[in-house]
Amino acid sequence: MTTPPAAPVQKRRLDVLGLIAIVVASLALVPSLLVFLIGLIPEMNAIWWLGIILIPVLGVAGVIALVLAIIGVIVAVRRGTRFVLSIVGGVLGILLLLPIAAIFIGPST
Repeated sequence: MTTPPAAPVQKRRLDVLGLIAIVVASLALVPSLLVFLIGLIPEMNAIWWLGIILIPVLGVAGVIALVLAIIGVIVAVRRGTRFVLSIVGGVLGILLLLPIAAIFIGPST
């Protein structure tokens, strides 16, 4: 008597584009959070000039992360795999674009 061969184990594919989107977003988000937190200290109030440098970096990184996340969701849906990392990368990309939106849409008075 022979036993039937075991079914091949399917490996879950990692959402690489979502992971790259998270890495890009976190590389831009961490320095901006540090500048914001350091700027809250009264003696370090002069650190806000770094916002002039960080705002364009946030915009570029946010757009890159958002595009990678959207492509990652489309690829994952077509493959039929999980796309949680792409969703997280997209949310972080939007979070990076919020300061720029606040500058342009800010109070008009």
